[in-house]
Amino acid sequence: MTGVFANPAVVAQSWYPAMRSKALPVSAVRPFDLGPRRLVVYRDGVGRAHAMDARCPHLGADLSQGRVEADGIRCAFHGWTFGTDGRCVGAPGQERPPDRCARVYPVQERWGFIWMFNGPAPLFDLPSVAPGVRWRTVALRPRRVGCHPHLVLANGLDVSHYASLHGMTFAEPPHLTLGERFDVSVDMRGRPQSRLWQLASGTRSRDIVARFTTIGGSLAWASVTSPLRFHVLFTGRPDREGRCVTQTIFLLRTHAGLEWLRAFGLMATLLHDDQRVLDSIDFRPAFSDADEPLKAYARVVNALGSW
Repeated sequence: MTGVFANPAVVAQSWYPAMRSKALPVSAVRPFDLGPRRLVVYRDGVGRAHAMDARCPHLGADLSQGRVEADGIRCAFHGWTFGTDGRCVGAPGQERPPDRCARVYPVQERWGFIWMFNGPAPLFDLPSVAPGVRWRTVALRPRRVGCHPHLVLANGLDVSHYASLHGMTFAEPPHLTLGERFDVSVDMRGRPQSRLWQLASGTRSRDIVARFTTIGGSLAWASVTSPLRFHVLFTGRPDREGRCVTQTIFLLRTHAGLEWLRAFGLMATLLHDDQRVLDSIDFRPAFSDADEPLKAYARVVNALGSW
């Protein structure tokens, strides 16, 4: 397979959640796998998080076994220290630091997670919400899906499957919007045919109004504005076997009451139906004319490239 989209041989440049912020206290070091690449994330003495390749540029020892120093991270094998820019700043027994450098990655902290960008500089920012509403962040446990992460994220753009798999009826045709560079959005309005679903989601007399947006190659943002009001951030990264590790983060209004249960129930039902198909899919990129949102997403991912 050529290109980056759904290609297990490469990892697209994008933002990936490495771990929860609270899992990395000051001066701690933790490993993180992104596809076949081993990374290390550490927090320096003043609380800033950093990410770099875990393999020491000297002989390949795992830097996650090292320790944090004032000027960087010290390898446990020979004591070489690498600064926050990846360059070797000290090596015991040598007058000058050897000319060695580890690859480093941009890092941000948001939604209670440490995020790293798989490239030399971020091509886009992480999503955010408009001010004025107090949101509570609820992160679900990571899950594994037996297919490539791009297929999991693109699933929200697959407008045809909402009717055939989920029993949704659209009040109007879904609308595709292409962002400036790395966003692909679909606006939808409709309701489930199931009476039970209508009762559980509050859609017996009102349509679900939602927008699903993929951002780069690893993120998707769903905004539901009626009859419930909440956001969901979906992420997907490849594990060493090329399967998808998902991290789902809900943004719920602080005083929403029953809306919380309905939001979780709605998304849990959709995700359950999707996973039983995606776990056994053998993807073939034979897109039809009805798959324009999927084709747009594939073009975005291919434009990102890998690093």
